[in-house]
Amino acid sequence: MSSRDATCYRHTDTWAGVLCQRCNRPICTGCMVQAPVGFQCPECVQEGRKRTREWSTSSGIRVSQGLAAANAIVWIFVSLYTGSLSLWGGGVTDIHADFALHGALVYDGEWWRLFTSAFLHYGLIHMAMNILILVFLGRMLEPAIGWWRMLLLYGVSLTGGALGALLVEPNAFTAGASGAVFGLAGAVVIAERASGRRWQDSGILMFLIINIVFSLLVPRISIGGHLGGMIVGAIAAGILWSFPNWSSFIRAATNIKILRPLPELTVLGLGVLCVYLALYVAAPRWYDPIIGI
Repeated sequence: MSSRDATCYRHTDTWAGVLCQRCNRPICTGCMVQAPVGFQCPECVQEGRKRTREWSTSSGIRVSQGLAAANAIVWIFVSLYTGSLSLWGGGVTDIHADFALHGALVYDGEWWRLFTSAFLHYGLIHMAMNILILVFLGRMLEPAIGWWRMLLLYGVSLTGGALGALLVEPNAFTAGASGAVFGLAGAVVIAERASGRRWQDSGILMFLIINIVFSLLVPRISIGGHLGGMIVGAIAAGILWSFPNWSSFIRAATNIKILRPLPELTVLGLGVLCVYLALYVAAPRWYDPIIGI
């Protein structure tokens, strides 16, 4: 429809100067609201403000703090129960043997290791570094996306880390929240980019680069878990932050409420895909991918 041939949808006796950039309805000069690109009608502007509030409103960083506390409590319990107290490293305790990630055992049906392994650590420093970074990143992410999206993003990154660990080091008893934490770091980089910040100005991007190099150089660090979590977390964040720019979906979601959680459902589907690939692709190939045994 051309705006030259229509009257304003709000003022039927007034010629419409332009079409709304979001809903494509004709609007007159009195209803035109300047937008980043073109003009929008008052209803679309109000809907956009509601969406902005929805994404920015949060009640603190309860999820981030709760996850950090859970990791710390599990470490304390494992240390006291097994008597294995160490600053860095440490051996595979009975609890690690039962709940840490291992390709052969996942292949045998112990699927829960994909998740329980993310709450086990090897040493105090390993645990402390992960929870400190988790809280730091949570202060940046959780107020922007809300507690349940934060939990969703953490969980999906966790599954990506488990998948990456199984693909690269299937025979190791892998443990730690690093995959999920790397996923949050990747999400922050995507969020900063979406807000207009340049790649080279991102301190989190430099953090990721340094830690990837560190993971490659230091023995007993799961590079697969780190990279898997980072990649999946970045993809999930790309879905969440780019969705408001998908104008066709926004127009549909304005009138069809069932489409409004589409980005979150897409991220959830990404996590389900990671679990499927871990269980039915990576775990069955639990032999060493380098030497083939």
